[in-house]
Amino acid sequence: MTLFSKILLVLVLFASIAFMGFTAVSSVGGPNWYREKDAMTDYLFEYQPGENPIWAVKTRRAGEQISTSPVLAKVIVAAQKHKIKQQNEKIEQATKTIAPLEKAIKNWEQINQVDSEAMNLMAEDLKGKILALDSEITQLANEGIKISQQTLEVNQQAAERRADVFRLQDQIEEIRNEKYLTQEQQKTLRDYIARIEGKVQRLQRQKESLQKATGNNYEVNVLNNSYEKNVSKK
Repeated sequence: MTLFSKILLVLVLFASIAFMGFTAVSSVGGPNWYREKDAMTDYLFEYQPGENPIWAVKTRRAGEQISTSPVLAKVIVAAQKHKIKQQNEKIEQATKTIAPLEKAIKNWEQINQVDSEAMNLMAEDLKGKILALDSEITQLANEGIKISQQTLEVNQQAAERRADVFRLQDQIEEIRNEKYLTQEQQKTLRDYIARIEGKVQRLQRQKESLQKATGNNYEVNVLNNSYEKNVSKK
């Protein structure tokens, strides 16, 4: 074995010992990368063994390749940086919307203030109208009560008037009946008078005929006969 080989062997030995020490220190005092890997549930870590083993990381949902490295810590750091970048982008997008939203909020606050004042004025106006309507309703109710009382009085008067009408109709019917009876009596009396007048005319004609037949005054003979009858009775 040459001197150079001996020196190279000693260097490799020391390097192996240093690497073992670094590995021991990292496993004891450094971060637990396997725990960090399991905690990052949004990412999928894949280990490819072989002559040159390698770790690969990609997003679990979209399958986007993030990084590959033989060292697990490197791919974990790359995944953390990717996550921080996405979060920063979301924060930036959210930050961009803050100013317009604040402006919109101020506008809406001003609009709400104007609307609130208008609504308060309208509410006061409506309260006044409601009070006026309540007063009008009360007045109308009182007038309705008066009208109801007047209606009852009018109905009572109408009932009395109907009773008077029925009574007058009965009286008119009685008068009509009496008029009819009177007309019938007048007709009977006229017939009776006509018969008497006929008898008187016949008697007058008989008187004239007797006067002509006796040649004397008929009335003188009748008076004489009556006188003689009275004397004979005495």
